[in-house]
Amino acid sequence: MGALLEVSELDKHFGGLRACDRASFQIEEGRIAGMIGPNGAGKTTAFNCVAGFLKPDGGTVRFAGEDVTGLPPHRMFDRGLVRTFQIPQGLETMTVLENLMLAGEQQSGEAVWRNWLLPGRVGREERQLEARAHEVLEQTQLGHQAYIRAGALSGGQRKLLELARALMAEPKMILLDEPGAGVNPALIQRLVGHIRELSERLGLTFLIIEHNLDLIRQLCDPVVVMAQGRVLDVGTPGDVLSNPEVQAAYLTGQRT
Repeated sequence: MGALLEVSELDKHFGGLRACDRASFQIEEGRIAGMIGPNGAGKTTAFNCVAGFLKPDGGTVRFAGEDVTGLPPHRMFDRGLVRTFQIPQGLETMTVLENLMLAGEQQSGEAVWRNWLLPGRVGREERQLEARAHEVLEQTQLGHQAYIRAGALSGGQRKLLELARALMAEPKMILLDEPGAGVNPALIQRLVGHIRELSERLGLTFLIIEHNLDLIRQLCDPVVVMAQGRVLDVGTPGDVLSNPEVQAAYLTGQRT
């Protein structure tokens, strides 16, 4: 398959700090790719530039063959690229089911006048959306939590909720920011299984920032390694983790 995401010469500065320094990489459709590197390597900045949360100072981002450089998050969302966060962004006072239903696209009921003039249409869409939300909750093994408040979930369950919310958008690609952070080993294995199944069954493409190298080894190919804002290496987990430059970057936080 061809490249779904192409990042070329990406630059992003914060004053004198060059967080992304001519970073280039591409992710083929249907792959589960990883992005690793020491703290401060520029991984999250690259994610935010791709997803539209930051506007690059230079370079290009192409998604599904279209130049999307600098588009805001809602327009990237509309094109099928969804980003999750290291700290889950669920609405804690709403139920798990309601959190998913809010993530559904193109709901007529969002326009107040349609609720008055087209109640039948709004009602049908609401029922379809609720059915879709239940389906996604079952896929992520959160079905039994549908009617509890999101704030009552464990840290690992909140990560599953983030993934479920992303799936409600029926995306082409999901950017996952440290899905394994703060999650117990048993739930990490569930996450790995869900991501692999979604990729195989739905053809979804993933790009995952992760410090848990065991998760990267199990799940990701290719792996993009960043250090000091640049792409240091791209390859299989075995190849990049045995690269002396990559090992030195992890030990020192710098390129050799």
